[in-house]
Amino acid sequence: MKRTWFLIADGSGARILEARGDGRGFFEHAEGSGRYPYRGGTASQHPHQEERPRVAKALDGLFASQLSAMLATRLKSHSFDRLVLIAPPTMLATLDKMISPAVRDTVVTEIAKDLTDIPTSEIGQHIGNAALF
Repeated sequence: MKRTWFLIADGSGARILEARGDGRGFFEHAEGSGRYPYRGGTASQHPHQEERPRVAKALDGLFASQLSAMLATRLKSHSFDRLVLIAPPTMLATLDKMISPAVRDTVVTEIAKDLTDIPTSEIGQHIGNAALF
């Protein structure tokens, strides 16, 4: 059976869910807490208001790079076969630029939504047909 991961990310954190199959829902991936928080600070900690958008974009890029490296490593260890990317449009575009060709080949769909605060039990309601994996 193919293992499908759902990477749900925004600029402040990410979590990985794995599909149980046959539309039976998801479980948080058993890698630590299943959550990958960005630990480098936030743009709001920067003292200059006019530089916040630039700093936030740089932090999002750094976090996307870290997620991309983790996905590449986990793909090499055969942790997943298919990948669904779920993130706000800006983060999704950043991830698209960062992921390796090998990881890109596993992406079956992308969903431009911020679902980071949605409980695991409710994710299926927000992603439609992608929940069938």
